[in-house]
Amino acid sequence: MRIYVAAKFDKKDEVLKLFKILKESGHEVHSDWTTHKPIKPYEQNQKLAMQYSAEDIEGVKNCDVFIFLTDKEVSTGAHAELGAAILSHVKSGKPTIFVVGDHTNRSLFYFHPSVNRRDNINSVLEEIGKI
Repeated sequence: MRIYVAAKFDKKDEVLKLFKILKESGHEVHSDWTTHKPIKPYEQNQKLAMQYSAEDIEGVKNCDVFIFLTDKEVSTGAHAELGAAILSHVKSGKPTIFVVGDHTNRSLFYFHPSVNRRDNINSVLEEIGKI
């Protein structure tokens, strides 16, 4: 399965560990944003901001499973990706969407009917093994 993982840029190391587990389980990591370099402030790096945002939305649009790792601090980029995943799911029935972690009650959109909220990544890994 093609899997997209959304998270705060600061969670890059955690995401890379998850990528390793997913790949070892036979899944494809779709659109690896961890290779992006930091580009804030965006107005000073507009070309890269356009490129990265287009690549990430394309990755969300074409994945089978979307995993959003929550954090106590909001990530505007990850939330934009979640919105794209929800719209894609509403229109096409995919991706399967998981919002994961200790903060799965912080946004109205975590409760959207397309979203599956889970406490930990292990439960998601079990479920995607069955999908």
